[in-house]
Amino acid sequence: MEEDDHDELLQCTDDESLSEQEDQCLPIDKPEENYRHTLTYFNHTKLEFITTKLTLIFSTTVLLILLPLYLESINVKGNAYSMILTNTSISTILFVTTMVIAKCFCEKYRNIRICSFPVRFPRLILLSGVYFLCAFMVIYALDRKRVLCHLQDPIKGVVLVFSLLYYFFFCRKLMGLQRIFSATTIIVGLFIAVDYGLCDEFRCRGYEREKLSDDTGPWTWQTHAIWTTVYISGLALFAAYFTLLDRFILSNNEMEFHNINIPSTFLSTVSRSVSFPNTNSVAPAQFIGNTVTESPHLTKKHSVVHLAMWIHIIGLVITMLLFWTDFTHGIGKSLDAAEFWNYTINGLICHFQKPQPPSMEQSSCGNVFLFSWIFMCSYVLFVVMSIKFLILSQSAVYTIASMSTALPLVGVWWSLFHVAPHTDGLLVWSPSLTGELICALLGLPIVIIGLFLLCKAHFKDYQWSRLSTTHIMPSNHFA
Repeated sequence: MEEDDHDELLQCTDDESLSEQEDQCLPIDKPEENYRHTLTYFNHTKLEFITTKLTLIFSTTVLLILLPLYLESINVKGNAYSMILTNTSISTILFVTTMVIAKCFCEKYRNIRICSFPVRFPRLILLSGVYFLCAFMVIYALDRKRVLCHLQDPIKGVVLVFSLLYYFFFCRKLMGLQRIFSATTIIVGLFIAVDYGLCDEFRCRGYEREKLSDDTGPWTWQTHAIWTTVYISGLALFAAYFTLLDRFILSNNEMEFHNINIPSTFLSTVSRSVSFPNTNSVAPAQFIGNTVTESPHLTKKHSVVHLAMWIHIIGLVITMLLFWTDFTHGIGKSLDAAEFWNYTINGLICHFQKPQPPSMEQSSCGNVFLFSWIFMCSYVLFVVMSIKFLILSQSAVYTIASMSTALPLVGVWWSLFHVAPHTDGLLVWSPSLTGELICALLGLPIVIIGLFLLCKAHFKDYQWSRLSTTHIMPSNHFA
């Protein structure tokens, strides 16, 4: 031990070392004794973080409740493709309009070049491609009950499992066993919450079915199995999308962040072997002070809405190029191009036609107008909040874990309401004590505990970054 200490002192007394950066004169810590890893955090308050998180959970819950109702209503006179096309078009227009208004009237957004790409173009293409391929796979799988109704919501719980697997295999950042344990706790809570609904094939969205054929539709069991596989693959792509966002936008050097050193703990040291097999790839940080000085004239180069805008612009192009999917045998609803055109136009019109009395059946579009606009508002809110929370939490796993909280909430919702076939998709108030409600109420506290542990770990790391800030970049890339 004395010889090791002597060697470390020699490194700090060498003349050439003194001419370089001061941190090279610090004793070289052994990884197993005092491992330090680098994390980056944006400046944010607890209120902003928690508000973003709760808004993300709320918007996800609304989407999960409305998606099957919206899809069933649009199929009365339209098709699933018209639903995707309308939502993508309106979302794109809304994001572009918001960016133009923000650039004209908000000083901190005037430095944003709307026509410039927020990330490299190949990465932007990959992000949009994965995201909209996921949308097509999930929407077409749920279309016309190809995936059994009672399986649709419970299967969504695998998204968090996929996200955790992607972290182990692809993520370059250290999450630590404490956070991994918290995410695993949420997975256990989700399994408990959705277990009853996964097994009860005679109940779906609060409605008791007398026979199984009411839920299967005109499909064979082989078709159900194939589309369930497609559905799970689409959910895997959804998790991959946020993993790609984690790698592409959080690694950009132009972002404003705290580059911090966190002291080693047993948990972080053990998990280091998973996240950083090559320890030399982590560059040491430079400590330059405990206070943060920010320029009062900082302006954004990109924003969350700017990124969402470009993802949806490219996504709109992808959606138009995939028009053929709806009249492809075994995928879409249409049999030929003429029928596809008729369904698509009727579907677009129904989004702007207010609900009419049942007596006017020939022009009735059901409840498409009501469901679609609530869905679109929730979707836009979801897109913005999900990207923003990813940036604030610096973790794709934490982001998806927060979204997954919606699953037990949806289970509670369908114990208070139900959708019967004769109601044209309208919600009927019918509170009842069911196994689905009991499981949801048992799983929800476990999920909340896992989220609390993740939140506590986040604020602990962020507080450390406030106390031992090492580097503040001069500009804000995303916010």
